[in-house]
Amino acid sequence: MRLVFVIYFALIQLGLSPECEAQAKTEVQVKAEEFSNLRKLVMPPAVQRVVGGEVTTIEKVGGFIVALHYENSFICGGSLVKDRIVLSAAHCFLGRTNKSLWLIKGGVSNLNDDGPTVALRDYVIPSAFDQASMHMDVAILLLDKPLKGPNIKQIQLCKTQLLPNMVLTVSGWGLVDPEGTFVQKTLRTVSVPVIKKKKCKQVYRSSIQISNSMFCAGLLGKKDACTFDSGGPFVYKDKSGQLELCGIVSFGIGCASSTYPGVYTDVNYVKPFILSTIANF
Repeated sequence: MRLVFVIYFALIQLGLSPECEAQAKTEVQVKAEEFSNLRKLVMPPAVQRVVGGEVTTIEKVGGFIVALHYENSFICGGSLVKDRIVLSAAHCFLGRTNKSLWLIKGGVSNLNDDGPTVALRDYVIPSAFDQASMHMDVAILLLDKPLKGPNIKQIQLCKTQLLPNMVLTVSGWGLVDPEGTFVQKTLRTVSVPVIKKKKCKQVYRSSIQISNSMFCAGLLGKKDACTFDSGGPFVYKDKSGQLELCGIVSFGIGCASSTYPGVYTDVNYVKPFILSTIANF
C-alpha cells in the first residue's frame, strides 16, 4: 500500500452546493518550492470537489481560527487561545525556522481579505516531536503583540474527555490542486465523529504508530480534512454551547478514505506541555 501522508491538511473533502463550487474555483497560488522538505511524501489524488461540508465565515466558526503565512505564502491554520498565543502543528515549522518570516493573520473568512496581522516573536515545539513519528505534533506561538480586531476571539483549551462517536468540527482553507500548489481562499468547515482508538491503531499499524498524543476522527469515505490546512482547529461544543479546542489537524492517508480516518493531535494529552510553555514565555 502506498503511504500518502497528508502533512498539510486542507478541507478539499468538504461538500459544497453548486453555488459554492463556483466560489471554490478561485485560488491562491503557492510556490511548490516552499514544500521542498516534503518531496519524499506522496500527496493524495486529485479531488475536484469537496465532500461532506460547507463554506463558512470567520464569525460562524467563532473568530479564533488564524492563518499562518511564511514568506507571504499561506502555510497552516492555527487557533488563538490568548491574545498573544496561537496553537498550531509542529510540522508546519519544518524547514521554516526563520521567525522573522512568519506572519499571523486573524479575523478573515477569505485569505485575500485584509485583517489584523502580527509578527511572530517566538515559537516552541516539543523535543519529542519528529517528522517520522508525528508524536507530539503541536507548536505554541508567541506573537509579537496582541492579535485583536473585528471578528477575532479566543478559544479555550479542551476540558472534555473525548469518546468515540462524539462529533467535533474542523475548519480551514482548502486545496484543489493534486500537487499541492493551489490553496482555496474561502474558509470551510465540516463535522466528523471521533473514532475508537483501537480501530485507528489497527488500520494504521502497517504505516505509523498512533501514539498517546493522537486521536482519530472522520466519516470514512464521506467526510474528512485533507491537504494543506495542518495546524487548524478541531473543536467540540459542550452542552452549554461553549467551544473547546480539543484537536489540532495533523496527518492522514488520503482524503475521506474509506479505510483511514484523519489523525489529530490530542489537546488534552499535550495540555501540560502547552501550559508550561506559555508560563515560560
